[in-house]
Amino acid sequence: MASVSSPNAAEARELALVGKVEMRIALTDTDAKLEAILKTYLVPLLLKLASENVSVRNKVISICQHINTRIKPQEIKLPVAALLKQFKENPTVPLIRHFDILYIQQGISRLPISERLELLPILTRGIELDSSNSPSHGAQLFHLLLRLLGHFKLPPRGSKEDGELRTALGVDDRDAKFLSHWFGKLILLSIVRNKSSESDAPVDCPGVSADEYKFLTVQGKPDAWDPTVDGGLNLVEAKVIVSRFLASGLFIDEERFLPALFASADTNSRISDTGEDTLKRVLPTADLENRKLVHQLLEIYFGSQATGGPPPVRIPLRIKILNLLSKSVTSTTYPSYISRIVEEDLIYGHNAQNSRTSVGREISKFRSAIFGLVNFAARHGSRSDLSAVAPDLVQNLRSFIEDQGWPAPVGEHDLELRGYGYETIGLLAKASPENILFEPKVSLLNWLFTSLGEDSSGKDVVVSIEEALSSVLGAFTAPFKDPETESRFRQILLRNTLLDRSSQPDGLDGTYSGTQKILRSTRYVAARFANRCLPYHDVLARWINILAMSGAAKEKHEVVEEGKKGLDPYWYKMMNASYDSLDQAPVGAEEPDRFSFPDFDALVEFIFEHNHDGDDVDMETDDSTRVLNRINRFRNQFRDAFPGVIKYCCQVFMHSALAEKHIKIEKSAEWERKMETLVSTDQRARQAIKFYAKDANHSLSLATLLRSAFEELVRDNAELRQAGEAFVDLCSLCPEFVWQSANLIRDFRALEPSIFSNNYPRRVAASHTFGLLASHQQCDGLEIQSSLSHLLQKAQAWKGAVGAELNKASGATLALGYYFSRVQWRGLMTDDINQQLTAYLQTLFEILKTSTDSTLKEAAHLSIEQLSLFYVLKPETVCEYMPYAEVVDKVHETAKTGNTKAILALGHLSMITEEHDDEETADSYLHHVAEKLYNLHEVRQSEVQFSVGEALSCLASGWSSKALGAALDIDGPNQEHQQWDEALHTPLGPRREKTLARVLQKTLNGCRNTKPSLKKASVIWLLCFLQFCGHEPEVQKHLPDCQAAFKICLSDRDEVVQEAASRGLGLVYEKGDRQLKDELVRDLVGSFSDNKPKLAGSVTTDTQLFEPGALPTGDGSITTYKDILSLASEVGDSSLVYRFMSLAANNSIWSSRAAFGRFGLSNIFSDSSVDGYLAENPKLYPKLYRYRFDPNPNVQRSMNDIWNALVKDSSSTIDKHFDAIMDDLLESILTKEWRVRQASCAAIADLVQGRTPDKYEKYLSQVWDKCFKVLDDIKDSVRVAAASLARVLTGILTRSLEAGESSMKNASAMLEHVLPFLLSTSGLESSAGDVQTFALTTLLQIIKKSNGKTLRPFIPELVERLLGLLSLLEPQAVNYIHLNASKYNLTEQKIDDMRLASVRGSPLMESIERCLDLVDEDTMKQLVPRIESAIKNAVGLPSKVGCSRILVTLSTRHSFLFTPYADSFLKLIEKSIHDRNETVSSSYGAAAGYVARVASEKQILATAAFCKRLYFESDDDRSRLAAGDIVFAMSKHAADRFTALAATLLPFVFVAKHDSHPHVRQLFADTWAEHAAGPRAVLLYVAEIVALVLLYLDSPRWVLKHTAARAVADAVVSMAAAGDDISRQNAEIVWPALDKAMSGKTWEGKEVVLEAFGKFVEKGRLLWSVDKRVGVQVQKVAVREAKRQNKAYRPFALRALGQVARVRDDLDMSEVVCEIVGGVVEELVGNEEDGDKMEIDGREDTAKDSAT
Repeated sequence: MASVSSPNAAEARELALVGKVEMRIALTDTDAKLEAILKTYLVPLLLKLASENVSVRNKVISICQHINTRIKPQEIKLPVAALLKQFKENPTVPLIRHFDILYIQQGISRLPISERLELLPILTRGIELDSSNSPSHGAQLFHLLLRLLGHFKLPPRGSKEDGELRTALGVDDRDAKFLSHWFGKLILLSIVRNKSSESDAPVDCPGVSADEYKFLTVQGKPDAWDPTVDGGLNLVEAKVIVSRFLASGLFIDEERFLPALFASADTNSRISDTGEDTLKRVLPTADLENRKLVHQLLEIYFGSQATGGPPPVRIPLRIKILNLLSKSVTSTTYPSYISRIVEEDLIYGHNAQNSRTSVGREISKFRSAIFGLVNFAARHGSRSDLSAVAPDLVQNLRSFIEDQGWPAPVGEHDLELRGYGYETIGLLAKASPENILFEPKVSLLNWLFTSLGEDSSGKDVVVSIEEALSSVLGAFTAPFKDPETESRFRQILLRNTLLDRSSQPDGLDGTYSGTQKILRSTRYVAARFANRCLPYHDVLARWINILAMSGAAKEKHEVVEEGKKGLDPYWYKMMNASYDSLDQAPVGAEEPDRFSFPDFDALVEFIFEHNHDGDDVDMETDDSTRVLNRINRFRNQFRDAFPGVIKYCCQVFMHSALAEKHIKIEKSAEWERKMETLVSTDQRARQAIKFYAKDANHSLSLATLLRSAFEELVRDNAELRQAGEAFVDLCSLCPEFVWQSANLIRDFRALEPSIFSNNYPRRVAASHTFGLLASHQQCDGLEIQSSLSHLLQKAQAWKGAVGAELNKASGATLALGYYFSRVQWRGLMTDDINQQLTAYLQTLFEILKTSTDSTLKEAAHLSIEQLSLFYVLKPETVCEYMPYAEVVDKVHETAKTGNTKAILALGHLSMITEEHDDEETADSYLHHVAEKLYNLHEVRQSEVQFSVGEALSCLASGWSSKALGAALDIDGPNQEHQQWDEALHTPLGPRREKTLARVLQKTLNGCRNTKPSLKKASVIWLLCFLQFCGHEPEVQKHLPDCQAAFKICLSDRDEVVQEAASRGLGLVYEKGDRQLKDELVRDLVGSFSDNKPKLAGSVTTDTQLFEPGALPTGDGSITTYKDILSLASEVGDSSLVYRFMSLAANNSIWSSRAAFGRFGLSNIFSDSSVDGYLAENPKLYPKLYRYRFDPNPNVQRSMNDIWNALVKDSSSTIDKHFDAIMDDLLESILTKEWRVRQASCAAIADLVQGRTPDKYEKYLSQVWDKCFKVLDDIKDSVRVAAASLARVLTGILTRSLEAGESSMKNASAMLEHVLPFLLSTSGLESSAGDVQTFALTTLLQIIKKSNGKTLRPFIPELVERLLGLLSLLEPQAVNYIHLNASKYNLTEQKIDDMRLASVRGSPLMESIERCLDLVDEDTMKQLVPRIESAIKNAVGLPSKVGCSRILVTLSTRHSFLFTPYADSFLKLIEKSIHDRNETVSSSYGAAAGYVARVASEKQILATAAFCKRLYFESDDDRSRLAAGDIVFAMSKHAADRFTALAATLLPFVFVAKHDSHPHVRQLFADTWAEHAAGPRAVLLYVAEIVALVLLYLDSPRWVLKHTAARAVADAVVSMAAAGDDISRQNAEIVWPALDKAMSGKTWEGKEVVLEAFGKFVEKGRLLWSVDKRVGVQVQKVAVREAKRQNKAYRPFALRALGQVARVRDDLDMSEVVCEIVGGVVEELVGNEEDGDKMEIDGREDTAKDSAT
């Protein structure tokens, strides 16, 4: 029984205990008693809910029901803290927790705010665990927390309390994560009013799941967010509160990141502003590459598809998320998500928006953000990630664009997004070309081309399309793997090249048909693709280039230039310089490399046979008319392209021929010109081309090309352009069976219209061609006779011809000359032809003898030239028609005008004469011609002398002269062809054995002649002899003499002579053998290295080369050649002089056609030993590099020519020799010669640009040091160069600083070198103004661009130095005006105000504040002593004001870091406040107010004591004014600190606000007004005020004494104005001071004290009526003051006496009053005349009234 009854007993006991509590509760009859009982028993009672006995639990519940009815009055407080504690301690008893939370919710609002806030730590501690144990209770706790947070005052951000907030609230990491999570969800929460009848219907709240919604709404409680209901909250206010809490020290950055993100996207600005600010602070520390975070952001963006999962967030937040993802490379590893974003939000969202016909700003921003993400992913994503989704993305983006209308948009759309779409498509295609671009139809590329041609969206969209095409361009540079794709790609390029031509092809199958209007040409882009994606040997690419450049008259310049670049092998290689050689065909492969030339036959066949709208077509095979059919079809379609085709095919033909024989032409910028020169002057090159042309495999192509040029030549009304010249060259190089294939011989008479043309070039070319074709043995004899008769008839009609007929006569004359000369050379002369020749010569010499028309005369000269070359003419033949000498004289007359054709005619005419042993005889024809040519030295044009030199070489050597290389345009009848380079047979004429030596010697003598014109001509002639006759033994023998002559000419004052001589020296060296070269080198070096002449005409370094001022290069006129010699000397290999001089000529003459071909750069450095020289002489590079920047533009151009010729890869060469070059420049920059200093500056500037800092880091200190030294150079141009170098250095440094983390190491290293230097005597402390200014500018740039990590180590010194500079850099004129302000009608204060404004807006101040913004805790420790030093040592107003200003900045913007040091600075201000300048003193006073914000209370009190001492103990007004500045600033800028110490400060302020100085008085009065609310405020501090006043009423200084008296008077008046009588206590306090203030002599202003005395008597009855001593003293004071004799004071004293007499009803003062007043009246009456008595009586009455 015992065991059974035991539980029952326990139950009974529990029930009894519960019953007792119930009884106690029931017996309470008042709310107060009930509150007391509940405070004791409610918590234990609820604990019984954990009882095992159901009856006990039920009993407790029933009691709780009773309690619920009793506690409805709001006055009853519940033990909330104990209940909350019990709730926390019983996590496993739901019943206890239920009732605990129930009463907590009811009781919390009944507590005072302070008690509620005490619950906050209890509530937050372990809240995560509480919620996990019971989510429903967790929701209630969270709701309670929100109710408490509204009352919690957050500490200032960054303060110590803020940093300790997490600990103070007992929040651990789990709790913080819990709170941040739910704070974030709360920010996303929006209350959904569910209209559905089903309570379980899903709730659609963006970003919040169904369970989270229940949690936040306290399990769906409808009143949880109704602020009108008890316990309900305002959702917006709650969001504002939690957004502020997120910014506090309660959370770390990781925890607050997502909630801050949510808040920043809120529509309420109060929330979004806080969220945005927090996010900005958090973002730098957020790891956006964290996969977990990125995944979390994507989940938030998309929401969950699961039932009850969170829906996608709203668009503003999605925009924020997209912007963050666009900064994360990790986000690109989620390609499926990116694809989904595009598909769901861009495409479907776009369609939905279109259906609503509204495109809002938010939607536009949303789409822009989507494009931004896709763009970012395309740029930074890996190919593996993008390859899977890129096709879908591109398709979706295409759909987006096409939905707007394509190719032209339909309706109104956001065109910016359209452009963005194109750009993104291009980037995606570039990122994954295999899946997008390289499909068989290449449809995307075709789509983009179509868009470019037909999209009408505007310029911005077109730019985006072009950018998209540029993006995909790079993908096509790799070799194609699929032939079908390559073929399609080529078709697209060709189609878009031909798209807007008159002969457009149909659209490409399967694509847009191109029927829309073409808005713009796509040729430029097509040409770019062809040039960069197809190899140079691709014939279609070159055809595209030809088409691009063929419309020059109507085509855009950029299209023409792109076409030209694609045809030029040099520019093609430059455009494809980045092409990786590893991508080329493998070694041993038969395929040509990328830069090889097109196959000549394939090129011709493609251009002329192709139908141009496909890539693979069948070729025609008709043999007889194939060539003509080709040409006719081509001309019909591409008339404009004809000249370009001919020219380029000819170039390919010649290059192919030369390459076959391994004759190389360097692919340089002058490639085309070099090849023309080579073909026209080099016999071996011409033979190689002829051999190539004889190959039957090329005959059809050559025939087509030849016929095309022929057709161009014979076309009516056509400009000749290149075709005529090309045809003549082709004819002379092609074998005669090619002529037959081209049907040229048969159609030779077709040339006659062109021969008679008015177009001179066409006429000459047709005449030359006629001579070549008509002289062929297969020509029809009858046709020839007919043609000759017709031509002869036209020629013979010259006398009466005018206009066009004259041109016909000219053409006929020239054509016959070419014909008879070629017939002679072919050996086909017949009697009939001879008869016609006789008639022709008769006409020819008549024209020469009597005609005055220049056209006819020129035709005659050319004809004589041709007839002489092939020896049709002989001296005796000439004499039959006209004396030989007369012929020479006639031609010479024209030659004297500078006509080169006449000059060459003289030279060729001399070839038919015999030489004699003694050529000095007057009857020698050869001597006569030679003299005429010599006389031409007087022709001023230098270019003409090259023709004279060529003519002389022909005179001296005949056909041995290389000048006649191209003149032999057909092979001789007996020419052998066993070897391709077999020596050519030339026409046989008079031998030349001695003439060359004679002419050469005369020319050498001319080089020494003092006559300038002869000397110039002779040196050019000598140059021609070396070039054209250098192979002759006679010339080889005279090479030393040539060198001596050229050396003499180096010293000539004519620049052309010098440069011709320099080129000649190079040719001398080139023509000699090795032994001769060595001797020449020794001779030349010897002549320049010492003063002993070894050859006649040697020069020394002192030889004057120019007249003073003739070459105005500034101080020390200099020449090109001295520099070249110096360079060779420094290098140590004088043989390089020859090469340098050959390269150094820079006169425009060398770029002329006459000179370039024979003396141009193509002939220089053919010696294979050049590389060896460079390897043995590395010293060359530093010296030559410096000379490239010489101030003399001639020297500069020359050295650049040398550099470009010697150095093939400039960049790698400079990198290799960087140290040597830099060492040389640093050594040269301080040399004595200004030119070297200037060149060194420019060279260093060029050297360091574009190179990594680690390359020149070790030189930085030296570079800056020497740069700043030359900044102060005596020579202006050197200073300019140094300034330019300094700007370059600054630019490099600032760019490095802007680059961020990537170049942090480099930037820091550079700063370590640069900053100390800038701050040294070489920089900011330099005495040179320019140096100082530049150093400062550089420094400011560094500070502006640097990030914190880089600049922090230098901040302490920088701030100190910059503060000092504020005064140092102030213009001296300001100080002068300040000292003489009165002269300029100014005040010193006004000037100081202007100076103060200048400091505030100064870039120096801006830089200082920028430095302060970058300070951290460690830097602050080092900075503080520097600022203290700057404050102590500052000189000048700007620096002192600057010091005060940075104290303000530190106190306001960096208070957290500055707080530990504030006390010391506040103390330091006490010394600085004594500055003599009021503006400085005032500035420090204001700074004290700001510093007081963060200073300790102890220091503020010390400062207050200082202000009191400053006020009361100083003798001058300035000190009192300074005290007022400090106190006023503290009250204004540190109001809370001032208020906390008001009891100490306000009594002093009250006293001081009665100062006699108006400014001082105003400062303290403003302070008092700011902190004292009305007159009653005096009552709070009356004791302190009186105590202070009593100290100074006896002061020996009147200022303080009067101030104290006025203060006590004001205090009394204020107390009296309060309303009631002054209390006895206050009256007892104030009376002694008032009594003391009334004593003593009268003083100006004492009447205010007298007035206060009257007020005291009126309101102080409680004192004087009780204390008889006070009553007696009051009467005594009143009487004493009334008896004062001061006339100004007496009226007030009498009025006060009357006031006292009236108030003191306990005394009869009439006798005393009458006595005093009577005396006053008698005095007034006795002193005035009768006439004035009325006035006196009035005064007396006034006095009596006062007494009464």
